[in-house]
Amino acid sequence: MKRIFSIFMVFMIVLTIVPNTSSAQGGLFITSPKTINAISGDSIKIPVTIENLHDYDIYDIRVMLEIDDPEYVYLSDSASEYIEYIDSEDREKVRFEVEIDDLAPRGTYKVNVSLVYDGIVQDETIYIRVTSNPAGLNISKLDIIPDKTVHPGQKFNIGIELENLGDVLAENISVTLKGLSEDGIFLANGSSNQRIQSIPGGYKNYAVYQLEASKSLKHGSYPLELEIKYNGDIKEIHDININVQTDSDAKSNLIFEDLTFPSGTIGQNKEVNLNFNLRNQGQTEAKNILVKANSIEINGLVPKSLSQFKINSLLPNETVPVSFSFLTTNNSETRNYPVEIIVEYEDELSSPDERYSVNQFVGVFVDSGDSNQSTPKLIIDKYNFEPSLVEAGSNFTMNLSFFNTNSTKAVKNIKIFLTSDERTDTDSNSAGGSVFTPVDSSNTFYIDSIPPKGRVEKKITMFTVPDAQAKTYTLTANFEYEDSSAEEYTATELIGVPVVQQSKLDIGEVNVFPEAYVGQSTPISLEFYNTGKVSLYNMMVKIEGDFQTENGQYYVGNFESGNSEYFEGYVIPTDIGELTGEVVFSYEDSTGQNQEIRKEFALNVMEMMQEFPGEGEMPYDEFPEEGGSSTPKIIGGILAAIAIVAGIIVFKKRKKKQLEALEIDE
Repeated sequence: MKRIFSIFMVFMIVLTIVPNTSSAQGGLFITSPKTINAISGDSIKIPVTIENLHDYDIYDIRVMLEIDDPEYVYLSDSASEYIEYIDSEDREKVRFEVEIDDLAPRGTYKVNVSLVYDGIVQDETIYIRVTSNPAGLNISKLDIIPDKTVHPGQKFNIGIELENLGDVLAENISVTLKGLSEDGIFLANGSSNQRIQSIPGGYKNYAVYQLEASKSLKHGSYPLELEIKYNGDIKEIHDININVQTDSDAKSNLIFEDLTFPSGTIGQNKEVNLNFNLRNQGQTEAKNILVKANSIEINGLVPKSLSQFKINSLLPNETVPVSFSFLTTNNSETRNYPVEIIVEYEDELSSPDERYSVNQFVGVFVDSGDSNQSTPKLIIDKYNFEPSLVEAGSNFTMNLSFFNTNSTKAVKNIKIFLTSDERTDTDSNSAGGSVFTPVDSSNTFYIDSIPPKGRVEKKITMFTVPDAQAKTYTLTANFEYEDSSAEEYTATELIGVPVVQQSKLDIGEVNVFPEAYVGQSTPISLEFYNTGKVSLYNMMVKIEGDFQTENGQYYVGNFESGNSEYFEGYVIPTDIGELTGEVVFSYEDSTGQNQEIRKEFALNVMEMMQEFPGEGEMPYDEFPEEGGSSTPKIIGGILAAIAIVAGIIVFKKRKKKQLEALEIDE
């Protein structure tokens, strides 16, 4: 019994140590490692041994290697090797060189080995296990704020989003912007070197530089270098190009704001003050600005102060106050005296013989005090709008007050109609059309009569076309009326209508992971769009809530009409459970009003979990057996076991005979 048990145990041991080989019906055996370990960026060699156990030679053998996922694991040389022949009971070796990509994710990659000979195809499978993917920082996004292009003399920010494409933590990160110069692109504020504590594998972080373009820059692309150092001795250089453009959309644009002048009647020999703010709402500095205020009827209204003066320059979004003084003369009649305000200027985008111009009319009504005058005057002594600032694309109500200045004579059969010489931009949707259109009425009023020193008030609802530019438009009120003697008169009055474009910010859905973990950065991202027709100024995006943030604030600056932006910040939860927060957008609209929009989000926070092999990824220590039959293994095991048992029996018999001979000798 002991001998039988010993033979059985030896047989089982032999089965467990039989080499890992495979074969097909042709009789060749493939011997190769089942698993080869590697890391990202490695070059490895896969050895394949083919053994001929037959008692005859085998000719014309083709060995081929095929990789299931060639994106990250690929052959650096031939995928096929030719063996002319293998002698009986002999073997041949071939090697295939395989490259592991630097960005290959951690996981298991399948490699198929095939033998083709004598019409037989024989397969074997090998697994390459990539155990780590080193850190690798890449520029995933480059933001130029407020626009994709930069204009000479403009201050701007560049935001650089760095992504760790590896599995390993990138830490002690130094990000340096190089290639800056005073006559090109230079720092407006801050340092050219920024430090980021760390970026985990698969995560992102953000670096922002405040720059300025030299005023002398010409149209073209200006290269900069971004040097990134991390993890002690790793250094990478990335090229960045800043496009400088001098297009017509970037020119300066001067507008009138807060215009004030006497709205009532003024007597003879009285001072008239005209005040307004001049603002540059363009993108380029306005230069050599000449401001003039001309009285059209010099016999009734004369300048008291200088009628023109010069402003050297006005930067984008800069405002300067302007005032003029006039004096009504002793000879002035009871009538309206118009004043034309003219502003002429140039900038770096204008040609040498080109100057921009913008003008505005105001009217000053003078009452001479002569109650016996024969001509009655009809004027608009006051007007206002509801709302006070007219929004493009909306209705507004215009309240008009018509005043008979004569103290003794009435006016009758009064016809008043409104006209405008200003049209919409030829490139707009309403090309060449009128800016204002009456709603449910005509632009004509009829008033039966107005007594001496009497008033009649009228309301009219107007619609402003959606693509009207933000500025003050002029409406003309045309009067046709008669006095008590049926004598006909005509007159005109000017009405200034300030139009603003409504700001509109559209915000996409907040993108969050369904689950987050305590102490781990979780990205919060979304896109937002300026779908209005005016810029949004000093825009800021930030994440608010009861948690720590990383890259939780993003300064957009001036957000131009039609542009889109992307924001991504990181939330670091400190406790498990539901976590809520808000992405807050704040900006100034075209009227200077502060606006704020909040977008809520929620996270389900859990404890950090232990990592397990991903779905579809094979455990490192277990791989399936593929290709070849198990019969040769069993046969080889049985033969080896029989040989070992036979050896043991022979050894014991010899030992017994030696002992018996020794006893006889004694």
